[in-house]
Amino acid sequence: MVMGHYAIDHEREDIRLEDKPAWLEKFSSERQVPVLLLDQTRPLTEAAVICDYLDRINGRALYPVDLIESAEHSIWILRAERILSLTADLVYRAHNEHDCDLTLHRIGLILAILNKKFEAAGPFREVGLCMVDMAYATAFRAFPVLVYGLNRDLFAGFEHVRGWSERLLKNDIVRTVVPQTYHGELHHFIASRQSYLAKRLSMLPVPQKPALSASQ
Repeated sequence: MVMGHYAIDHEREDIRLEDKPAWLEKFSSERQVPVLLLDQTRPLTEAAVICDYLDRINGRALYPVDLIESAEHSIWILRAERILSLTADLVYRAHNEHDCDLTLHRIGLILAILNKKFEAAGPFREVGLCMVDMAYATAFRAFPVLVYGLNRDLFAGFEHVRGWSERLLKNDIVRTVVPQTYHGELHHFIASRQSYLAKRLSMLPVPQKPALSASQ
């Protein structure tokens, strides 16, 4: 998304998490993605670090100019990363309904804070995307599959966040950064794990219509 925002010319290679190529270890000792290769000897790892680097070399336009506001945006981004971590817990580590409910509750606590922010101050940026938008677009992208598998409305009671999420996921830069088959592929990937969510998704057909929001 950052590369799309700045129209940075690059070559992209997608990695299958269940079948990582051997060459990945050369650039990422833990074989983690994403990796940005500046050249054949200088890789950058960790999504937040890569995004920050790309933003800095392009004038730091995805953060507020005011240093305090910029720091506050960084705090919100850390919360988005927490949602991603909790989503990973649902995919890999929540093996029963109780663990799943506890993880969803923790996600809900973050969404409640976010909803209060929108009630009090409105969007992070009136026009265009900022780094916070991109962080939460990433966090929200998997929500429709979670909703389908668990039959829960993750945004219940958080209507400001629901509306923001739907606007983000319809943004051209956000929408086109993954293939149209993304949700179907994610469905199959999670269903092959061992978690409670995986077991539920394994019993459900992949929806023919691509999921657009976490309320479907």
